[in-house]
Amino acid sequence: MCAMSQQVLYGELFKDIEDKLTNIDDYAWGEELFEFPIIVYTKNRSTIPGYKRICNEGIEVGLITINPNIAGMIEIVPALYEPSNKRVYIKDTQFNIYWKNLRKSIQIGIENNQEYCEQNDIKTPEDIVDLRILRDDIHEPYIQNGIIKIRVRKVDVPKEIQTKRTRQSKLDNPLNVFFYSCNRKGSRQVHDRECDVLDSIPDDKFMGSTEIPDGYILCKKCKRNLLIRMGCYPNTKQIPICGRFFHEHRVGTTEIEKMIDKGMTFHAEDMNVMTINGIEDTWQVRAVGDNVSLWHNNYVRVSNTERYITDGFHNQNYTGNMTGMLRYIEGYTWQKHLQGEERKRIKAEEEAKVIVVEDERNTNWYYMIIDRIKRFLRKI
Repeated sequence: MCAMSQQVLYGELFKDIEDKLTNIDDYAWGEELFEFPIIVYTKNRSTIPGYKRICNEGIEVGLITINPNIAGMIEIVPALYEPSNKRVYIKDTQFNIYWKNLRKSIQIGIENNQEYCEQNDIKTPEDIVDLRILRDDIHEPYIQNGIIKIRVRKVDVPKEIQTKRTRQSKLDNPLNVFFYSCNRKGSRQVHDRECDVLDSIPDDKFMGSTEIPDGYILCKKCKRNLLIRMGCYPNTKQIPICGRFFHEHRVGTTEIEKMIDKGMTFHAEDMNVMTINGIEDTWQVRAVGDNVSLWHNNYVRVSNTERYITDGFHNQNYTGNMTGMLRYIEGYTWQKHLQGEERKRIKAEEEAKVIVVEDERNTNWYYMIIDRIKRFLRKI
């Protein structure tokens, strides 16, 4: 039993709109496409193999199909027809829009031309759709629910290539700071990502981590740069400028390591100021030529023992080199600051008492007589 032809049923409707259509050389009903391969391309026609020749001889066609949900019911699908190979080219976005209705039209053509379709192994409308242009070594296109979708094809990658990719992915991961060999019989050192020693680690033993693995130590060769990276993290672009800042002000690697061990971080955008996040407070080492000065974050006291941090910095009036400043920062806490104030207060009170006693001795006749007797006895 033959399916009812859409061309017969809706031919008059198409005639009503045909004169209004422009930029189309010819038309074909969807049910006529059963013997024409449909090639789906992406982005633009330059992705079609041999597109210059195809475009030169190609004809702009409108594929007629029926959409009962729109006014007039006639829907025109834009396509390119290649006469020499009898192929129809449709862009993937147009295909996804129109395929559900176009498929119904093609199905009618298949049912009405069973002998031809059986000889050419055409059972469904998808059998005349060619997605090869969308296919590559990794991606496999397919049609699901009238839409072209892409799945990643499982590719057997040689082990050597896979391990190289795994190694590179560890290096590319910005969260990884420490790199090392998982061969525990070898060197148990972690390295900076720029360390030359990494080249000697086999791909299958190469590891990256956000923390230092248990039992590992810092590589002596790249230790300084690695410490600076840890202190700058995540501002890795500031590593060179911080390195220069420490170098020009003669800060040793041991001192930088002490800072890292205490959880201190730092950053510098130029050679004028390095900002250091101490144990509790924020500090700045400001440089003018070879001279440096230490600045401390401003704060407001709300009681004898409480404060809150405010914007800006004040000069700490510390005299010394940058290494001394760093040691001062390492030892500073608010509690220690209060203890220092208490010691100063007690010392001041004791000194005041001594002064009072001395004044009394100098003015009271009793102490004056005793002092004279003491002096006399020392002469005897």
